[in-house]
Amino acid sequence: MSHHNHDANQERRRFARIAESSKVRLSFADPASVTVEAELVESSQSGFRVAHGCKELVPGLELELLREDRPAQKGRVVWTHLLDGRRVSGCLLL
Repeated sequence: MSHHNHDANQERRRFARIAESSKVRLSFADPASVTVEAELVESSQSGFRVAHGCKELVPGLELELLREDRPAQKGRVVWTHLLDGRRVSGCLLL
């Protein structure tokens, strides 16, 4: 059994993705400022995915990703899927 194709898959990804599972907060204006608890599922140099329970995270929404150990990062929601009863949103870093 060969292990070649595993390496090829990794090289196709432009940015290393880091699988994470840490509590974060998402802050956005709707129209007043709202902060929701979320879970960071995955992050890369270009964006991140978060799991949350917030209906307001729709494509095009700009938000801030707040983590305890680093500065806030601005992002834009690209998509939101309902997965196993929870929402997961993919965001692009701005």
